[in-house]
Amino acid sequence: MELNEHEHERKNKFRNCVEKYEIFFENCFERLGIAINSYPILIMSLCIVINGALMSGFILIKSENDVEVLYTPQNSQSFQDRSFLRHNYPDPTIKDFLPYQLSDFGIGIDDMFILMSGIAEAPSLTTASIEDRIKFMMKKSGVAITITSLTDLLAFTVGATSVFVSIRLFCIYTGVAVFFCYLNQLFFFCPAICLNEKRTEQKRHFLCCVKVKADKYNSRIHQCLFSGFIPNKRDDVESDLEKYPKWFIIYGFLQPFLGKVFILLMSMAYTGFSIFGAIHQEQGFLLYNLVSEDSYFHKHSHWDEHFFKSEPIIALCIKGDLNYSSPVTQHIITSVLEKAKQNQYIDPTFEINWLESYKNTTNYNASSEEKFVKGLNLLLKKWPMFSNDIIFNKDFSRIVSAKFYLKTENIKSTSAQGSLMLHLRSLSSNAGLSCFFYAPAFIFYEQYVQIWPSTLQTVGVALGVMVVVTIVFMPYPFMVFVVTTTLVSILLGIFGFMYYWGLTLSSITMIHLVMSIGFSVDFSVHICHAFLAVKTEKRDDALKKAFDLVGGPILNAAVSSLLGISMLGFSKSYIFQSFGKVMFLVIVFGLFHAAFVLPLILWALFPCYSTKQSKPEHDSVSSQKYLQPDRTLKHYKSIESISSRLGLRHVSCYPNEKLSSEKNVNVPITYTVGDLEVYCYKECRVFYAQNNRACSWDFCDCT
Repeated sequence: MELNEHEHERKNKFRNCVEKYEIFFENCFERLGIAINSYPILIMSLCIVINGALMSGFILIKSENDVEVLYTPQNSQSFQDRSFLRHNYPDPTIKDFLPYQLSDFGIGIDDMFILMSGIAEAPSLTTASIEDRIKFMMKKSGVAITITSLTDLLAFTVGATSVFVSIRLFCIYTGVAVFFCYLNQLFFFCPAICLNEKRTEQKRHFLCCVKVKADKYNSRIHQCLFSGFIPNKRDDVESDLEKYPKWFIIYGFLQPFLGKVFILLMSMAYTGFSIFGAIHQEQGFLLYNLVSEDSYFHKHSHWDEHFFKSEPIIALCIKGDLNYSSPVTQHIITSVLEKAKQNQYIDPTFEINWLESYKNTTNYNASSEEKFVKGLNLLLKKWPMFSNDIIFNKDFSRIVSAKFYLKTENIKSTSAQGSLMLHLRSLSSNAGLSCFFYAPAFIFYEQYVQIWPSTLQTVGVALGVMVVVTIVFMPYPFMVFVVTTTLVSILLGIFGFMYYWGLTLSSITMIHLVMSIGFSVDFSVHICHAFLAVKTEKRDDALKKAFDLVGGPILNAAVSSLLGISMLGFSKSYIFQSFGKVMFLVIVFGLFHAAFVLPLILWALFPCYSTKQSKPEHDSVSSQKYLQPDRTLKHYKSIESISSRLGLRHVSCYPNEKLSSEKNVNVPITYTVGDLEVYCYKECRVFYAQNNRACSWDFCDCT
């Protein structure tokens, strides 16, 4: 019994802490709603001026055209070796050869629908003021869009730390877009909603703003053109495209038993196919995919890839001022080349070696370094083909750098290419002199070595950030676990189904994966937040009310996003095609989890997170004499607590509202008895407006 009391006391303290936390954020957005209602035109004007001033930055935008810089990890050995060669050797084969520019995309449309859903759920203008409706919208929807926008922003912030320049630039660009999108939602779209509320209250036409007669019973065409009415409930502002799809999902899948079984089977099949595809996912990046399929470079590279061998030349580059006439130095160089040719991917019959060619001529003299270099200069005059393989000092008295060449076998496997590069790099690090192996293709081989670790690291850190943000704004451990699990499931599906769609893991698709982290969490957070917002003891009612609240905005956002992405299907660019495919997977899988899987999980585990309190066992009759409610309970904390529980405002907020009926309900009230926090039930009255909609509450008279 004592253990139950302590457990109940601990739960009460946690609930009280969570309620205070939620009330704090809700109060912040309510104050913002008051400011928006007071100065909508001023706030919108400032937003427009600031956006206009920031648009002037377009003239300062710079582009990066070096593909090797964009798609090679900057901390890689190949990137450093490439810099050394460009500085010391005038090699015409190492050039910037392809322009690439990232494109912008539209985001945040789901936040717009969530705000519109919030104002539709607010008390009607017939019973509440515009300020109350804006405050209600900001309290209910402001926190939700803040969570999703902040998670998107932090996901791109994590991506901006990537070693790939292309991913870094993309994430910085898109993160700034997310930030300003959120600000425009709050300081442009919300004031626009406020102005529309003022227009509705004054009964003005939506287009001409002239006053019209209220008429609810004529056809919709007549209402749009000549009349209108003030909406009294949510159904009055929802279109058929918003009502019927969510009703179809609720009554066709979420509530029937066979619908639940179907969702379970689909989830199992989804998980199985995702795991299989993720296991067989390949790495690779074909350079010709960066250009249009109609270009000559794409056709040539495609033919070369499929009909000809891939045997890149690999250079052994010697750095430093060495004594090349020394037999020791010559033996080390020969030993490194011979060990390299023992690799199964190196052609043992091919070698371009100026030193061996020099030793087989009559000009060769190794008695001293001076005579060695003198004879070599005479050789280069006869054989100028070696002139680009040897770098002398300013007075041509010593060799400061040299190159030797090997050739690979026909290797087209990305894993074999990455393995060869790492093996040669290991040989050069243990050679006994300063040297390295390099080929222009190594710049792209670096992806095959670092793309998996970089992807897992970036995605893992982003997941951790998502968890922290969710905890801050939604401090329910169960909900945090559900959101995290859903996000992992969506990412697993994206990884897996990329394999079926012919997309490999590369620096291009990694950009889309980093972006998908922020988008994947949006729908899930909205659903979880809606389940927490509904106040009911019945899980079926919670399922229906929560999905009715956010189902329409989620479906609208998903469909509108898919329509926008469908335009990418007409593009001939691999970048836009892969972007469209990955975003299609993100939206479809996100919608599948948010509309089917997640509501079913939250329905099944409703008792694990329901904030509806039951009467404590230790609240016996003998203790009731210390817990009798009285007028002193009408303080700010109690009113805020009950308002939060009922989802209604105290009657003092609506002094002029017209009431039609009332109903008595029992609400738990927290008390402090000594050092112990306990509670009892207090009887309150819920008032209904003329449209039979609950609108406010008050305490019952105490005797």
